Amino acid sequence: MQTKRLGIEGSIGGLILVFLAAFPFLASDFRVELMGKFIVFIIFALALDLVWGYTGLLSLGHAVFFGLGGYMLALSYVLQQGVPTFMTRFGINEIPVFLKPLLSTPVAFLLGMLLPALLAAIIGFFIFRSSVSGVYFSIITLALAQLFELLVINLQAYTGGFNGLMGLPRFPVFGEPLELTTYYYLVLIVAVGVYLLTRWLTGSHFGKTVKAVRENENRIRFFSYNPASYKIFIFTISGFLSGLAGMLYVPINGFISPQDIGIGMSTLLVVWLAIGGRGTLMGAVIGALILNWLSDLLSEQYPEIWQLLIGSIIVLIVLFLPDGIYGSLLKWWNGRVLSKQQNQGTVPQMGNLEAGS
Repeated sequence: MQTKRLGIEGSIGGLILVFLAAFPFLASDFRVELMGKFIVFIIFALALDLVWGYTGLLSLGHAVFFGLGGYMLALSYVLQQGVPTFMTRFGINEIPVFLKPLLSTPVAFLLGMLLPALLAAIIGFFIFRSSVSGVYFSIITLALAQLFELLVINLQAYTGGFNGLMGLPRFPVFGEPLELTTYYYLVLIVAVGVYLLTRWLTGSHFGKTVKAVRENENRIRFFSYNPASYKIFIFTISGFLSGLAGMLYVPINGFISPQDIGIGMSTLLVVWLAIGGRGTLMGAVIGALILNWLSDLLSEQYPEIWQLLIGSIIVLIVLFLPDGIYGSLLKWWNGRVLSKQQNQGTVPQMGNLEAGS
């Protein structure tokens, strides 16, 4: 069954990869730029799937890590051009000492991944060591998203406030500007690498233990495992990948605002994953691509009612495909394979078991 699942995943993943690799040759620069953003969102969705899909904990504040990574790189670009006007407006005429490390783009890249990971580790330590789970975990992460969004708005002397950081240079990597297509393929390569990393992690002994923690935490504790340690580690890795996604988002988007660190972005992330199918990884890929593509398409064709249409589509998918698009496909395929094996006699029938008892 596992082999069959990997076969489906490989086939669908291969088709998606071929499509994304060929996309710059088929579409305008505007569409390529949009698709580049969608690929960044794939990385972000994969990060949440590690937490929600494999530990069963719904984080409603993952945009905190995404936004923190994005702000690190955005501030680096802004500060390299001199003291920004939003600082001088508050009487700050020199770059503060604690922001000077961001003058180095490589350092900003490192901080953009390490700080979200560190923040996730600290949050995870206090939450999981206190045995907080379920809806209480979701409420805490939701409150954190609101807190950090307000914090970014109120620290306007250092963050640009409500307007965020705009007019950022497009597609620079370590100070060197790249062509749109080159940056697109860079993001695609990173996304493939992240997917392979998460697939390896979830398929390893560690990943199987994490899934066992999700199914029965008390039993895992009985076998001398520490469930909190596994949750903290997976939450930290998720924070790291979210920060990476945030940094890749900034050069292709051209700006970042408090909305990218708050509840709105966190909620969108949850919807992408729910639509694609959590706990599958490929569902994160499909959900992020399909929902963002539909949003873009419908907003152009039906600008007055596109949000109503998207909402209706989401409701229909949740009602008729409760496991998500890919999750429902897997469920159907596994049932089909099992039925075929039973018909061929390779899987014991219930009647045979009763006859032999």
